[in-house]
Amino acid sequence: MNFAETAALSTPARRSGRGYVDFNVVAEAQRPMDIRLVNWGRWCHGPMRRDISPMFRGMPREPQLRQPGDVAAELMDPMDAAKVAKAVAQLPEKHRAALNWCYVMDSRSKEASPGRACKKLGTSLQGLADLLRDARQMLINRGA
Repeated sequence: MNFAETAALSTPARRSGRGYVDFNVVAEAQRPMDIRLVNWGRWCHGPMRRDISPMFRGMPREPQLRQPGDVAAELMDPMDAAKVAKAVAQLPEKHRAALNWCYVMDSRSKEASPGRACKKLGTSLQGLADLLRDARQMLINRGA
């Protein structure tokens, strides 16, 4: 199967009657804001690592050998995250909720499913994608 055939199968009309929406697709002009929102989402969770059991969070970490040139995988800019948080707080409620669902909510929780988010916001899957796109654009337009 070539690329064109694969792309044809993944079009909304072919995937299902309800449609298919890829929430990971971000317009090129919105990529810098998406990166800042990912940073904001990390900042909202605080310094605790979610992959460690709460019982062992207080234990000191094992020493890790670092090589010259190593960079931490999850660098976070708390100053920029605070600016983004302030700008997000000024958005309309539905746009704020959509950003919270996409960037802050733990993807392992039951509430993180797109269907539940749509039901909570009273919109469709495409409507949720539109809210995300519009919220990013609002932040860009407001100079966040």
